[in-house]
Amino acid sequence: MDLHRVAWLCTFFCFVQVWSLPTNCNLQKNLMKRTYTLLETAGGLFPMQCLDDRVSIPFPQNVFEYNEDQVTGVEKAVYQTLQNIDALFENFGDPDQWDAEKLDDFRGIVYRQIKYSTCIMNKTEVAQDFPSREASLKVYFETISSTLKEKNSSYCAWEIVRSEILRTLEFILKNNSDIML
Repeated sequence: MDLHRVAWLCTFFCFVQVWSLPTNCNLQKNLMKRTYTLLETAGGLFPMQCLDDRVSIPFPQNVFEYNEDQVTGVEKAVYQTLQNIDALFENFGDPDQWDAEKLDDFRGIVYRQIKYSTCIMNKTEVAQDFPSREASLKVYFETISSTLKEKNSSYCAWEIVRSEILRTLEFILKNNSDIML
């Protein structure tokens, strides 16, 4: 009788373990919303003293637009966007003026999304348009990086970057929420 109970308990714990694992190959809408909210509130309103430092960074809207045949290309673009956001903070450090706890949470959630959806890049369904999306993203994030470099990672430079990342996340949330769980 005890062996029977142990077998049932082992089976139960195996199922619990499998069900508790994160769903891979899916972007999670709730995490994307949380990253947006954390970044939005980490620094407050765009500072008036930074208005003169603003630069025009063309937003690659076409990267995140799709029809039903292009879902994989958009998923890959969103995934790559998260990687680029993570790389910005890795390469340039954290802005001192922002709420450190919110920024840590933001970075942790971005990392978590990257980690748990890595296999998106292995999807082979129709994604012939991805190379052009990838090239547009590369130019966009190189422009953001060069803004940080040119302005020596100043407070105003980080505020410009924050506004660009917020614009990107907002566009993804508004126009791609149906491809996220």
